[in-house]
Amino acid sequence: MIGGDIECKGCPKTYNIEYNLQEKFKEIKDFLSANKLAMHDRAPTAWMNPRLDSCEICGNTLKPVILKKRDINWLFLLLGQMLGCCKLSELKYFCKHSKNHRTGTTDRVLYLTYLGLCKQLYPE
Repeated sequence: MIGGDIECKGCPKTYNIEYNLQEKFKEIKDFLSANKLAMHDRAPTAWMNPRLDSCEICGNTLKPVILKKRDINWLFLLLGQMLGCCKLSELKYFCKHSKNHRTGTTDRVLYLTYLGLCKQLYPE
């Protein structure tokens, strides 16, 4: 299980969510396998604008807790398909440290981030 925190944009409520690594990664890997050629090295809209849950208290959108670039829980964001919540500078930070090309538009850098994380988990 991989866990992380998400917070409400409207109230101070914070939630802890856990994902089953094998199940969630299989979903992402299967999606990439089926759609890699059609994506043309660009992240799909679902990754660019991830569907976020709503707060149980106030109904506002929940977002992942990201404090500093070096403390980002990349695996949690990958499994929750919430990497699109990261700023371009945070995505470039990941690409820099994983030795990926990091220039280009947000959709290309986001695609490289997804691909880089997937290759770390499943090198084949």
